[in-house]
Amino acid sequence: MRRIEGQVRGLQQMVEAGRSCPDVTAQVDAVIGALRRVRSDLIRGHLQGAVRAAVAGDLSADERRRLADELDAMVSKVV
Repeated sequence: MRRIEGQVRGLQQMVEAGRSCPDVTAQVDAVIGALRRVRSDLIRGHLQGAVRAAVAGDLSADERRRLADELDAMVSKVV
């Protein structure tokens, strides 16, 4: 996240310095890619924890339904 923060600060400096559109948009794409990787890692970790809890039987039926709805909502945003 700190790297992304640095990239965004760099973007701000590029815009303030009047850098070319292709240069700025290339950096925007890099930031977007980095944020997508963070999102993927977060979702992957959440899914792994959810699957472990479900397999271990640590969840009630209501918790399983809530978790399934939550996971469905997350996946819908990504796909």
